[in-house]
Amino acid sequence: MFQWNTSTLSQPIIKKKLEKMKNIFSLVVFIIFFVMFSSVANKVKAATCQDPLGSCLQCDERCKAKHGPTGQASCDRNQLCTCYYTCGPSSPTPPKHKQCYGGAGLCSSACNQNCAQKYPGGSGFCESIGSTRLCKCQYPC
Repeated sequence: MFQWNTSTLSQPIIKKKLEKMKNIFSLVVFIIFFVMFSSVANKVKAATCQDPLGSCLQCDERCKAKHGPTGQASCDRNQLCTCYYTCGPSSPTPPKHKQCYGGAGLCSSACNQNCAQKYPGGSGFCESIGSTRLCKCQYPC
């Protein structure tokens, strides 16, 4: 009688299954690599925004207060403050509070202190209007 040799029949089937598993594994590794690369590339492409903040007085403090601890302040040769920060949803921004402005008389070395006393959470900076330097206060409404 004729008998089938099951060991020789199952070898090609096992080889095909192993080859298919290798292909699937390679595909899974490729997909994981692609997802990781895409997420890193997205972070690298994060745009930098800029926000002009006026006078250079306490430029860095005002920049960080408005755009968080990663905000980088810079003053140009015209003594104007610009705040650079990461744009978009990847950067957590503090909740937007309406800013109000008020005056505290003529500019002096105590401008910031006067504004802090006059307005809760306020800060002061000097601003020139014509030939007069005035103390201007910025505070949350």
